[in-house]
Amino acid sequence: MKKQFIAAGILAAASMSANAAIITQEVSFGEQGSPFDIAEVSPLSQTLSLNAFDASLGTLNAVSLMIFGQIDSEGTSTNGSDEPGRTDVEIFLGSNWQVESDAADTFTFENANFVNPLVSAQSSAPGTFTMLPNDPSQTFAFDVTTGERSGMLDNVDIAAFLQGTPVDFVFTTDARTNLFNQVQGGNGSFNNVFSTGTWGKVAAEFDYTPNAVSVSEPAAFSAFGAGLVFMFANRRRSKKKATV
Repeated sequence: MKKQFIAAGILAAASMSANAAIITQEVSFGEQGSPFDIAEVSPLSQTLSLNAFDASLGTLNAVSLMIFGQIDSEGTSTNGSDEPGRTDVEIFLGSNWQVESDAADTFTFENANFVNPLVSAQSSAPGTFTMLPNDPSQTFAFDVTTGERSGMLDNVDIAAFLQGTPVDFVFTTDARTNLFNQVQGGNGSFNNVFSTGTWGKVAAEFDYTPNAVSVSEPAAFSAFGAGLVFMFANRRRSKKKATV
């Protein structure tokens, strides 16, 4: 009984398949935090493509998709008026900031809103005019950002990654940066300079079962033979001990 157990164990070990594995893939556009890279945000339309899963690796079990986005605006406002002034800078969304794909549900970072700004900054509190007239040293420099936004895509279609063609993800929005200048009295004259940029990324995680590593018959019989040699060697040692 002991002999059969050892031989069977060797053969089972030789034919055992590998466990599940994970590979990842990332694609992005723009430079995170830059107000100059991918500055076409009004409107924005950027497509990122993930490569299909390599079916030769094994059986695809699941696909997890994370998406990331960020909008930044940077610039200056200088008061050229005859009176003290102030400046508000605000980023509004003229359309939903979202990601669409045929491989999953649409994800929305933020909905369109022309009333409440997505992000904003002020040179001073409302009613307080601190930007002195014709004084370049009083230039209001601003850098506003949404910070990194992220989310998981729902209802991912695994079949979309098994067609052998890239899977597209389209980032869209209409992000508008507005500067509102005010003076304490009279007419205002300001020099406003700014740039608005965006960044986006898609990160995929493929969970799959690798193809089983097959063992050729000669290799299997070799393992089986090694087991027999081991058993007979143990048997001989046992007999020698018994005759002493």
